[in-house]
Amino acid sequence: MSSPLPEYIDPLRLADARAVLQGQVAVSGMARLAPSLRSTQGVVDFDLAFSVDMEGIRCVHGSLSTQLDVICQRCMQPMELPLEAQVALGVVVSMQEAERLPSAYEPLVVGAEPVSLKEMIEDELLLVLPVAPIHPEQQCPAWRERILEEEQEEPAQEGKKNPFAVLAQLKKT
Repeated sequence: MSSPLPEYIDPLRLADARAVLQGQVAVSGMARLAPSLRSTQGVVDFDLAFSVDMEGIRCVHGSLSTQLDVICQRCMQPMELPLEAQVALGVVVSMQEAERLPSAYEPLVVGAEPVSLKEMIEDELLLVLPVAPIHPEQQCPAWRERILEEEQEEPAQEGKKNPFAVLAQLKKT
């Protein structure tokens, strides 16, 4: 049986110990993500490896995966939004250190207080969440309606004369 996940972590110590954290976090506990969702049911699967890279930078690499219940901004209907996020954080203790991080890392600034594991995961989800989530076109009721309307309009437009047809004739002469 696996041990329960800690609510708070010390990323510096975990990096030095080369720890790996795997598990699930409930979406319902993510207050900053909740306003963007239709429902806060579900979980986020995560796999985070803490380490020290070749340059001596303490880092966190891993992945997050979830299905969020949102509203499609094209048709305003509920939809499941699959989200995958790759995590690459450089653990630093000051903004000066953060500025010196290689571009491959986003900074995770830590202080004397432990870091909330749930909030760290929530931050990463907020970064990959689309501003306006929409269904894939073929699955969106609004897209299908628009296509049907266009198909119905096309036969009616065939009888109309193109106003630029005269220009085409002038170009030939």
